[in-house]
Amino acid sequence: MSNTGVPQAPPGGSPVANDPNPVTPTSVTQGASIEQSVRLFKVFEALRSGDTAAIVKACKGEGDSKLEGTTVLHLAIQCAEHPVIEYVLSQQAQDVNARDREGNTPLHVAAMLGRAPVVKLLLDQKDISDAVVNYSGKTPLDLARTPDIFQQLQLARSMFIDANVRKVHQFVSSGDYDALEELLADTRVKSIIDVNGPELTTDPATTEHGGSLLHEAARKKDTRLAQILLLNGADPFRRDRKGKLPQDVTKDEKTRGILKKSPAAQAAQRSIQEKTVLGEGAQLGGAPSAEAGVGSKESREIKGYLRKWTNYTSGYKLRWFVLEDGVLSYYKHQDDAGSACRGAINMRIARLHMDPKDKLSFEIHGKSSVKYNLKANHQVEAKRWYWALNNAIQWAKDEAKEEQARQHQETLALREARNEQLERQRTREAEVAQTGKGMLVPGASMDVASASGSTPLGGSTLGDPSVYEKSVQDGDSIKLSRTYTATIEGDIDDEEEYGDDASSHEMKPANKDAFSITAQSAKLQLDLLEQVSSALQSEKGKTPDMPISHPTVDQALASYDTAVGNLKGLLMDLLRISKDHEAYWQYRLDREQNIRRLWEDSMARVAREQEELESRMYESEDKRKRTKRALKEALESHKVPEIREPDVDEEAAEDTKQAVDLPDDALAKKRSRRPTIAELTNNELSDDDSEDEEEFFDAIDAGEVEVVDEMPQSGQLATSEKKEPVVSVTQDGTETVNHEVMAAEVAKSARGYEDGLRKRLKLDADNRPKVSLWGILKSMIGKDMTKMTLPVSFNEPTSLLYRVVEDMEYAEMLNQAADRTDSTERLVYVSGFAASIYASTIGRVAKPFNPLLGETYEYVRPDIGYRFFIEQVSHHPPVGAAHAESPRWTYYGESAVKSKFYGKSFEFNPLGTWFLHLRTPDGTEELYTWKKVTSSVVGIITGNPTVDNYGPMEVKNWTTGEVCYLDFKPRGWKASSAFQVTGRVVDAQNRTRWSVGGRWNDKIYARYTPGFEASAEPSSSSEGKDQAFLIWEAHERPAGIPFNITPFVVTLNDLPDRLKPLVAPTDSRLRPDQRAMEEGEYDFAAEEKNRVEESQRSRRREREAKGEEFEPRWFRKAKHPITGEEYWDFNHDYWTVRDQVAEGKKTWADERLEEIW
Repeated sequence: MSNTGVPQAPPGGSPVANDPNPVTPTSVTQGASIEQSVRLFKVFEALRSGDTAAIVKACKGEGDSKLEGTTVLHLAIQCAEHPVIEYVLSQQAQDVNARDREGNTPLHVAAMLGRAPVVKLLLDQKDISDAVVNYSGKTPLDLARTPDIFQQLQLARSMFIDANVRKVHQFVSSGDYDALEELLADTRVKSIIDVNGPELTTDPATTEHGGSLLHEAARKKDTRLAQILLLNGADPFRRDRKGKLPQDVTKDEKTRGILKKSPAAQAAQRSIQEKTVLGEGAQLGGAPSAEAGVGSKESREIKGYLRKWTNYTSGYKLRWFVLEDGVLSYYKHQDDAGSACRGAINMRIARLHMDPKDKLSFEIHGKSSVKYNLKANHQVEAKRWYWALNNAIQWAKDEAKEEQARQHQETLALREARNEQLERQRTREAEVAQTGKGMLVPGASMDVASASGSTPLGGSTLGDPSVYEKSVQDGDSIKLSRTYTATIEGDIDDEEEYGDDASSHEMKPANKDAFSITAQSAKLQLDLLEQVSSALQSEKGKTPDMPISHPTVDQALASYDTAVGNLKGLLMDLLRISKDHEAYWQYRLDREQNIRRLWEDSMARVAREQEELESRMYESEDKRKRTKRALKEALESHKVPEIREPDVDEEAAEDTKQAVDLPDDALAKKRSRRPTIAELTNNELSDDDSEDEEEFFDAIDAGEVEVVDEMPQSGQLATSEKKEPVVSVTQDGTETVNHEVMAAEVAKSARGYEDGLRKRLKLDADNRPKVSLWGILKSMIGKDMTKMTLPVSFNEPTSLLYRVVEDMEYAEMLNQAADRTDSTERLVYVSGFAASIYASTIGRVAKPFNPLLGETYEYVRPDIGYRFFIEQVSHHPPVGAAHAESPRWTYYGESAVKSKFYGKSFEFNPLGTWFLHLRTPDGTEELYTWKKVTSSVVGIITGNPTVDNYGPMEVKNWTTGEVCYLDFKPRGWKASSAFQVTGRVVDAQNRTRWSVGGRWNDKIYARYTPGFEASAEPSSSSEGKDQAFLIWEAHERPAGIPFNITPFVVTLNDLPDRLKPLVAPTDSRLRPDQRAMEEGEYDFAAEEKNRVEESQRSRRREREAKGEEFEPRWFRKAKHPITGEEYWDFNHDYWTVRDQVAEGKKTWADERLEEIW
């Protein structure tokens, strides 16, 4: 779009060029005479009272004695009711585009005052123009006070553009160039429609190449059209997407001559030169036409309201978008621009997609999962945004390429300059040596000084220059920095805008228009009082002897007195309206509070009723099972002795013997009596396998079954064939691990842990401030837990990284598994380890600290013989990559979690796969994999939050093909049903070998069940049917540990003096908010938490501005050679660097890790 130049103030005017954001109409009474003031007061009174006769007189009198600095229509919009404004507009003498003292048209004033109905009324006028700018360079669109008015003006402009673009198409297609010339000469058309825009083209080839209408005229050899376009602002130097000028797309010499040397072409060139010298004003209130030249700033910058998709609850919401300096930012309201950015996408990494089915919708994609789904109000508006974004993306990418080329050239130039400097220095040294007296060549000292001083300059030259170097040089860097201040966590896209989205900008209380009119009328009355006073002072200075009885003075005093009386009345009206507003909103507030209270009570009542119903259902099911079991036992205790099946020969003989004695029906009865009770017992009353298993492990709890504390080494392999590996596994798919070497490596990593394990925290009790959990969470239903911002009192002094380390509390089980000679027994212990990680979740309802991007943690246990390391490799979504190793096993995976809050419960669904390489006694290595089950916190509404873990878990041995299927039972409403886990181990032929069960918070058992028939037969070995082996037991949890953490967790955040200099500066132990939380300094913890998170956002914005992506230091994404899954591969550099730091060979500063604290 072309820019409308900022008009100059008329003589005697007072432009407010230094006031970039005027919010109210300016005074209309500056420097007026007494007569003018009195006349203005009478007009004001007529408009306020609705006196049509006086209004007609005032309107007709404007031609003879025009009001200074204003018009009747301007005054009416400021102080009159809507019907009065309609009446004023009905008078033919009114100019709807007239300007007041500050260059504002009536449309400016209505937009400033927020009078939406008046804006609509003005836009319906025939000759209205929304492209007029005031003396501050603002259009009505720029001054729109509310989103509603902005949309009205934007839609009116879009419809105007659409209608006139169709007219251009029609005139060009029909060859009606007289009408086209008249249309393009229209002032409003010139101001709004860019004659160089691609939307004006009618030729498909020109449109495809991104050319302008001038390109089309040249291609068609239409000299008349070319001349009209050149005389109306067409740019003969505008290139299409292929870089061709209009003169390049035609071979017709006559057409080329018109484009180069005709008077019209010369006029266009002069216009371009003038714009170049004088500078183009900022684009006002509109959007650039797409492809208006990617290099031109106005073609790639735009601002306005668009509808942005937030979530399925709220749908599309109106947001203010700003595209400038290669960055698309958005805000909740226009007033927030520059101070409260909700999110931004750098055009260097952006991708644009237009919905082919919905012409109003388009999508802009940033890095990873950042995506804005946007919708315009009109098809023309959508196209303008699309082309502007397209230009900005192309420009940003071109700038990146040019920047790289510039850096390369600067590097080469600097290298050459340094070589020349060194050559000169060597020459001077040779000359000094030749003198034999060490005399300096004249001027040499100066050159040497400058040479030594060139190094810092050269260093800065080689540094990374700002992506926005031009903007910084132009003074736009301040605006750019303001754009990103106060950005909320992780692009808080509107996916985080849960709950009510109403604000003071969007509320429409009763009598709001009346309040605005009354306030503006009071302001005008004050202006009139000021004017009359100034006029009287002026008259006194001119004629000191003028008596008070003079008619002029008398008239002025009468006006003054009336104005004072009116002002009192207006102030009373304002006070009354304010009280009405306060009462109205207090009523609304009380009503909403009551509704919310009723809703909360209803939710709690429904939750309790559901609990009672589920409890009764569970009791009924439990009663059914007990009854069934009792009946089964009763039938078995009175079972009829089984009739021995006779041999075939005996049966034949018996049949032969009794064939004569027994009738056929008696023989049939004898044979049909046998299966009756057996069928009743075995078929109708038998529970399924899972119920049998539950009964068995319930019997263990009741002490009815013998429990062996340790599983003896099985002889199964001795009696069966040796199983060949299904898959040959080596560490990381490369080579096996030498036990002695790994043991030595772990021992080296244990430096700093010589003081042993910490036994207690600094605090003796949890004294966090008590806050209602439901009171905070009720407005966050449906939200991702990782994006929740909760008070620090809801945290525990651990990190999400520590939750992964807690997997290692029972790492001894992996050593036990490695000792077993039978692969199914190894699988039993590995499965027990996989289930043991949930024991520490009991009572842990507090939220750990979200790790910062790049945060790390190490943990070494020389007593058990393993070392552990984890790094936060992604922030959105949050992912931590972990790797633990021991001489006998290697354990690694990622802690990717998808979380959600559903009102009644939190849900945490782990996504990552965990891998275990187990080194067996025979020297081979087996690979195991599994995924963790879903964790939840239930009972939030009823005030009794409880942790539960449920779902299936499949632990697979990829080497042998054996699998353990575990089933974590959902928590029931009876205490005995909580924490249950059952499972079975099957071999490669899917035959059951072991049954596993117990409670994941206490103990897990296993029993040998070789095949489905085993449960019905007594075993000849010691591993009988009614004998269970204890494979895992939870550690004791002493009472009184603050924050309800386990003794193992107490050891994690310990930072002895010996260890502190050895861990990486990114280690979680050094995190200040977490440390303050552990020591009970909750206020300081909250301050530090906000500081470190804001620092992380700042680093993210810097990366986005440079178009960079975060790269993890210690892990890389790879594809597993056995399973084919993606995983994070540990590069093992961390422990190498740590050993060098411990030995004093280097420092952590040499690694240049990102400062995250």
